[in-house]
Amino acid sequence: MPPPLRFFSARFATHDPFVYRLGLQVFILARRVRLPYGSPIKLEPPPARRLFRFLTGHPPSSVTALEKAESIRARKAARPIAALTAYDYPTARLLDESGVDVLLVGDSLGMVVLGFPDTTQVTLDHMLHHVAAVARAKPQALIVADLPIHTYDTPTQALATARQLVAAGAEAVKLEGGIRQAEKIQAITHVGIPVMGHLGMLPQRVIEEGGYRKKGRTPEQTAALHAGAAAIIEAGVFAIVFESIIPATARLLTDSLTVPTIGIGCGSNTCDGEVAVITDLLGSYPWFVPPFARPETNLAAATREAVARYVSRVQGG
Repeated sequence: MPPPLRFFSARFATHDPFVYRLGLQVFILARRVRLPYGSPIKLEPPPARRLFRFLTGHPPSSVTALEKAESIRARKAARPIAALTAYDYPTARLLDESGVDVLLVGDSLGMVVLGFPDTTQVTLDHMLHHVAAVARAKPQALIVADLPIHTYDTPTQALATARQLVAAGAEAVKLEGGIRQAEKIQAITHVGIPVMGHLGMLPQRVIEEGGYRKKGRTPEQTAALHAGAAAIIEAGVFAIVFESIIPATARLLTDSLTVPTIGIGCGSNTCDGEVAVITDLLGSYPWFVPPFARPETNLAAATREAVARYVSRVQGG
């Protein structure tokens, strides 16, 4: 790792493209500079291949999954974290080129890609297939993969599942639940695999809970969420997704926890970041749009229009 990157990574605990380019600029402007945090540092020109990676915004290959996860952890109460789901190679590349921090290969693919009514029918084979596709994009963003339902019922099974997802290309895994999941999280993090938590509305429990319901409405629910968060933080998670927690509670919990919270359906500016399902953001799955979704475009309409023009051209209309 070149000296500029060592210095800035150590000082700011991040691997953002801005930091890499800043390190390059320091090298270009001066062979010897005095930086505000210490003594003069000699900067040697990096090899051509590494220089190319700097210029193109890609991190050095030596950046590990643990380092990426730690850079997300370091964003607590700092620059908000932008996360999106990705299920395939081209989407992963486009999102990464747009500066997304986290690519979540979520089991939401069961609904928006595979056509299932919910996430409870997603299998490990499904997840492995899509994780591998996203990983082929070699993104700078952290690749996080969901552990699908009933693949982490015990600590031993959770670890085995996490290892398979990592072998397919995931850099971290995510699982749903609080206190009952602490031992499983410990089993995974003990071998060096980063884990992201998930609290609030838990999609894998939608059948047993009888639907999708907002969480954190009562003091008792809030206390339970806080206890669950404390347990999984102690077990080693580097961040927690909050789903469908009422805004006031999400903000209260976020302010009290030591790891970043990443909200979905929790209101604006209540967490340390946000995650969205890519089809909700792009308006490409019009058959079901969650009430909290904020589409930035309408790909469904654009697709229909483009295909209609194509059909007309081919058929000579």
